[in-house]
Amino acid sequence: MDLKKKVSSTTATLERLKQSGQLDALKRPKAPAATGPQEIPLDQIVPDPDQPRRSFDPDKLRALADSIIAQGILQAITVRPADESGKHMIIMGERRYQAAKLAGLEKIPAVVREATLAIRLAQLTENVQRDDLTTLEIARAVLAMREAGQSREDIAKALGWSEGNVSRFASINKMPEELQQLAAANVPVRAIADLHGLWKRDDEAVRAFLARTNVEDVNRSTVEVLRDAIESGRSEVGTMPSVETSDLGTEGDAAASGVAETPSGQAVEDLLSEAGESVGKRAGKGRGVVIVCKVGDAVGRLDLAAVPGKPKCVVVRFDGGERIEEIPLNEIELVDVVPL
Repeated sequence: MDLKKKVSSTTATLERLKQSGQLDALKRPKAPAATGPQEIPLDQIVPDPDQPRRSFDPDKLRALADSIIAQGILQAITVRPADESGKHMIIMGERRYQAAKLAGLEKIPAVVREATLAIRLAQLTENVQRDDLTTLEIARAVLAMREAGQSREDIAKALGWSEGNVSRFASINKMPEELQQLAAANVPVRAIADLHGLWKRDDEAVRAFLARTNVEDVNRSTVEVLRDAIESGRSEVGTMPSVETSDLGTEGDAAASGVAETPSGQAVEDLLSEAGESVGKRAGKGRGVVIVCKVGDAVGRLDLAAVPGKPKCVVVRFDGGERIEEIPLNEIELVDVVPL
């Protein structure tokens, strides 16, 4: 093959690559191999728009910035290789990046890595396991994991959760806007899941409940009161009391905390006796009370009308009455007694 034909053939090959867009890919510098951290200017780094975290606590960010000023960056962030505009997108470490900017740094140590699916899942897992994400941000991260092809079982194992908890967070993404707003306000996921169940039965009652209840008072205890009211036909606006639980503590995602100490069996028995008298006094007026309690992590309500078959036990209804159990008095933690 003479030189003229060889050059012609090479030119034709380059032209085909150019037409298909593959020539630009060949000209682009190769991604660096996985090495240690390198100093990258902050103005060459951009946040990931798909990052689950949407907001940063300003006080905590300022505290981290002060720590960086005093000690420097103790852990490098992880970024993607530079794109055609020379920008590196953050894979992990946006909080450190934001704090470094606040601290007035010009560069930050960063490890450059290709954004593989495994890296993306590691990013999501790292974010979900932090304690400062809102319920909605966690729900969005779980959705991203599902869309990345991870099964509910895989996500549960990665996060150390039950599969039921994965489902609860994932379902938030399909809930009505009003309930997603509760998730954005960091209302516990179990309370939102309970409300969603009631929404399917009586959405107007739930809307009325949300209109008259402070968001910080929306928890499984107050939702249980709403459930009882819906079942007894007292869910109309104005007929239910406004319930505040600021003195009851806050509920976590994995377990409700409730009151600080479980009463003794005798103390519970005395309270039940008083509540029983209250029920009897109100019976002639067609009113009563809801006694909200906890057994372990489960929130339920006492059924004072049911007679237990065992001594020193009471009947407790869980999940809106779908599950009924006889519970020993010393295993019950009273949360609230709310008049209807």
